[in-house]
Amino acid sequence: MFNKFEQKTIPGCAGYEEQAVTCEGLKKELGGSDDIVFNRIAVNNAGKLRITVVFVDGTVDTDLADNVVLKPLAISDVFHEARSEQDVIDLIMSGRIYHYKHRKRKKLCDCIDDILSGCIALIFDETQQAVTFEMKGYEKRAVTEPTNENVLKGSKESFVESFSVNTALVRRRLQTKDLRVVRMDIGERAKTAIGIIYLDGVANRNTLSEIRQRLGGIKMDGIISSGQIEAFLIDKPKSFFPQILFTERADKFCASILEGRIGIIIEGIPQAYITPVDINSFLQAPEDYALTFTASSVFRLLRYICAFVALVTPAVYVSILTFHQEMLPSKLVNSIVASKQGVPFPSFIEVMLMLLAFEVLLEAGLRLPRAIGQTVSIVGAVVVGQAAISAKILSPSVVITIAAAGISGFVVPSQDLSNAIRFCRVFLVLCSIVAGLYGVVAGLIAILYHLCSIELFGTPYMSPFVASEGKEMFNDTMIRRYWRKLKKRPGNIDPADNVRQGS
Repeated sequence: MFNKFEQKTIPGCAGYEEQAVTCEGLKKELGGSDDIVFNRIAVNNAGKLRITVVFVDGTVDTDLADNVVLKPLAISDVFHEARSEQDVIDLIMSGRIYHYKHRKRKKLCDCIDDILSGCIALIFDETQQAVTFEMKGYEKRAVTEPTNENVLKGSKESFVESFSVNTALVRRRLQTKDLRVVRMDIGERAKTAIGIIYLDGVANRNTLSEIRQRLGGIKMDGIISSGQIEAFLIDKPKSFFPQILFTERADKFCASILEGRIGIIIEGIPQAYITPVDINSFLQAPEDYALTFTASSVFRLLRYICAFVALVTPAVYVSILTFHQEMLPSKLVNSIVASKQGVPFPSFIEVMLMLLAFEVLLEAGLRLPRAIGQTVSIVGAVVVGQAAISAKILSPSVVITIAAAGISGFVVPSQDLSNAIRFCRVFLVLCSIVAGLYGVVAGLIAILYHLCSIELFGTPYMSPFVASEGKEMFNDTMIRRYWRKLKKRPGNIDPADNVRQGS
């Protein structure tokens, strides 16, 4: 019945994209999928005109569609005098059917994109046009407390999988005319909405242009995980160290936007991403700004110390017991030697075995259901450690050393940075096996060299400790400054407006 309408094409397109809108074209391109609903309805003009309603079952609020679109078409007197489909389209677009977001589509590809994203489409075959109404009605998770970032003091709202809900959370906190949300649809086959969020007049324009260019250059079938986006934004994908900060917390995200950084929100992913960042960003927590100057500064210093302890403790232990025993007091050496009586392995084998057991238990705790994951990690560590000591496979000093390093690593707020420390810890142990403390120092220099080589949109990863003025080193880094003295935004990200207060 649809073959009598000649298929038109739209100039400037190629292939499927150049087709005009018809029901036949929709059925052909959508492949007869059973969840695509096609309904014919009569317009209120004595049944002279019939149009087709198309939507995806489960993605549209059908009650809203009935009351706002379908009932007015069927019973409203304004459509009684319509003589053609074009008259109906003109009446709809002039506001006779009111909806906050409706569009007229002439390209089949645009119409399909709207339908798949939760719109209801009215198809007019004679004019080969469509009018789409955004009426998303699929189930979505409510805003809840963050699951991976504990909130001690502050907002308990976290991001969800809905793009519009996440942007609304940001807009509610940053009620300023300068807030910008730039939406991009990424994916060659399956489109995914990505939002670039920044403050106009504050964020660096060159950084913003580079981010838009990189996101626009992504050529993939579809975006399923955030790692796909991250791979196109970072400059050193082979590095263990995280180069983009992610967070579930809306307050943390908004604080970064106010600093002049740029945020990225992805449809279907309950985290937001922040760039450009430096290594300090991964060692700071939102609670730092909710506590007093003294308390937050102490906790920050503690994190830096614990990160260093987690990194070097196993390697230093192996170095001293293998090459530099004279560095320890004689009583401590005698105690360690006595605890190693009957253990068949040298110190570096003990450390490697314990590190392996620690990583296995940690991974098992993460992959198991939350109700039993923590129990397995705690009980497993106690049982394995005690059994290994009793069986004379490991010495107590090794268990204490690895436990101290592991617990210190948990103090780091960023899981990504904590993972990088775990990888580098093994590297330093291997260096200590070869050359003792000299190997550890050489390994630390190699890690530091690698960190200094990382740059994110013109921001050195180790800034403000390198490539910046001396006073920047103490501007809200290892020690938090008084609020009254935080008058400038971080200079290492080169914001367009450097003044934080009174700008």
